[in-house]
Amino acid sequence: MSNLKDQDSDYETSDSNFSQSDDELGYNTNKVREIRIEPTQIEFPKSYRMTLQSIPTNVCEPGPLGLFSLAIGCCVLIAADFGWSNSGLLLRAPWLFWIPGIAQMIAGIFEIFRKNVFGSFAFVIYGALWCGIAWTYMHVLYAGVEDAHLELHHLGVICVGYEIFSMILFIASLGLNTTFPIILGFIQVALIALVSHLFWGTSSVPVAIGLLVVCVFSYYTGFAGFINTIAGGQVISTGGPLLNWKNYVRKN
Repeated sequence: MSNLKDQDSDYETSDSNFSQSDDELGYNTNKVREIRIEPTQIEFPKSYRMTLQSIPTNVCEPGPLGLFSLAIGCCVLIAADFGWSNSGLLLRAPWLFWIPGIAQMIAGIFEIFRKNVFGSFAFVIYGALWCGIAWTYMHVLYAGVEDAHLELHHLGVICVGYEIFSMILFIASLGLNTTFPIILGFIQVALIALVSHLFWGTSSVPVAIGLLVVCVFSYYTGFAGFINTIAGGQVISTGGPLLNWKNYVRKN
């Protein structure tokens, strides 16, 4: 019995110590004890050491990747709109998701590292559009007729938003070269025709015509960027800028 009492007294002593440490740490008071931890020096082998200078910051030219992906995506839709292919939405959806969707977004991410504002915005946001179209196709495939009708109208509203975005890119591209305004101009034509097709059931042939022009000039511009990058200089011209935005910079 005496041993048990001694153990109980030990527990009480430990509890009092805990309560005392709580007071010291400031849980029961407003005082906080300062705790300092000295950093330890860890030596790594030379093979594991890395400096900021050793991390690569430059990537290859991603423009041709985004442009070729856009052209291939246009080919998928052109074949369906012109009636050259009888493939349903199920066969179109994966190609639209991976090629013009994911591949363009990868190109846009690379453009972010290259600090290319125009390329990063264009490829990432247009890549998201292609992914969204493919995802909408998948919803339409497994929805009823009324739900599919609502989904297509929703897609039309999204295309109106992309039309506004395309207009902004078109204006900005006037200061880059000649082919980009052509590509973005006919993207707007295709989007307007697509909105009309989704809302009022007009023919999809104007959509295919706009995408056909986009496809041709995207292949040309991507090919020019690809060859010029390999050659290390201009071999194929994409034309000069139509505007010089530096002339419109405000001088204080």
